[in-house]
Amino acid sequence: MINATAISALPEPLRSYFRPHQFYLVEHASDPDVLAGNDRAEQIHHFADVDAYDAYPFRAFKRQFVIEGKPPTRIEAKNGDAMWQIEVFTVRLASDFRARRWQDANRDAIFAAHYAADLTQPLHTVKNFDGQLTGQNGIHQRFETGVVRLYADRWRLQVSPAALIPGLRAHIFDEFLRSYQTSSQVFAADRKARIRWRYNDPHFLPAFAQLAAPVAKTQIESAGSFVGSLWYTAWVRAGKPDLSRWKAGA
Repeated sequence: MINATAISALPEPLRSYFRPHQFYLVEHASDPDVLAGNDRAEQIHHFADVDAYDAYPFRAFKRQFVIEGKPPTRIEAKNGDAMWQIEVFTVRLASDFRARRWQDANRDAIFAAHYAADLTQPLHTVKNFDGQLTGQNGIHQRFETGVVRLYADRWRLQVSPAALIPGLRAHIFDEFLRSYQTSSQVFAADRKARIRWRYNDPHFLPAFAQLAAPVAKTQIESAGSFVGSLWYTAWVRAGKPDLSRWKAGA
């Protein structure tokens, strides 16, 4: 959903160049998850639990990541380096565009998008990622899979147009912060639904989904704009090369 909406958010002529690749970009959107299932080193790229070592509003982390532009420390890498990976693959995508490496561009666009989408999922930004610290075990799947499956067909996604990101790390941090701030709404929705229904009751998920769906929709819309902006920024950084040779399936 996010990759498809990201394409629709792109300005011309970039949208026309991405459109023939939509099937590939959508079908392979979960490739990084498949890789993570077989590679433990890949797993840390999919989240950013900054609250494990810094306190909101994460001034120390912002200074290190945004202002000083440093690589992750050992403890930061252990608790998820998704923010660095977004930067890495956006830069790689720019290099692919510049060098006309079309197959690499396909792959790197997917990886940049996947890590960006992970960052906009609120439960990828907290150490209590599955409610294990608050007796809300299983909330990750209930929100990420259950809510989306129940509501995806009802949503009309409104995605802001992709735009050039002048300060990549600053923008990535802002996306993280917004995502983190919405995590409390997800936990609150779970607690409210639990007042009436137990987790194993068939009424619980619909009740939780009704409360959490607005958050999920907003975050998916934010992710679509974020991903489109990363792709667009990579193309601009590459000097806006002619992509007419980037044929579908290449």
